[in-house]
Amino acid sequence: MDRRTFQVETEQQRERFAHFVERQIPPFQVELGPLRKQRTTSQNARWWLLMTRAAEVSGHSPEELHEMCLCHHFGFVEREVTDLLTGEIVIRRIPNKRSSTRDTKEFRELSDDCEAWLGSELGVWLGADE
Repeated sequence: MDRRTFQVETEQQRERFAHFVERQIPPFQVELGPLRKQRTTSQNARWWLLMTRAAEVSGHSPEELHEMCLCHHFGFVEREVTDLLTGEIVIRRIPNKRSSTRDTKEFRELSDDCEAWLGSELGVWLGADE
């Protein structure tokens, strides 16, 4: 079973979740806690603006910089993978965490850290109103 997160906000969702759990075959683990507020669309838009601005001076794509920032902030593991274009074995850095599952506080910490890093490495940062 893959790790999953459920957000339960209504009685109907609670009942569906309870039914789902009843059908699972042990052993498994359930973590329960308060609902976390996911990153906001404005946080996400600011992040991609930063990635785009950094791409303009670095020669990397915004997506490549996104991956580098995740590795910088969360750490990474290195894996050997086959390059689909060349067939060569290459080392790829895989971030330990993804940004899509961060709550607003965690995403703010990620953004602040990466903006400081990109500022010191590339001279790229955003204004307070961006």
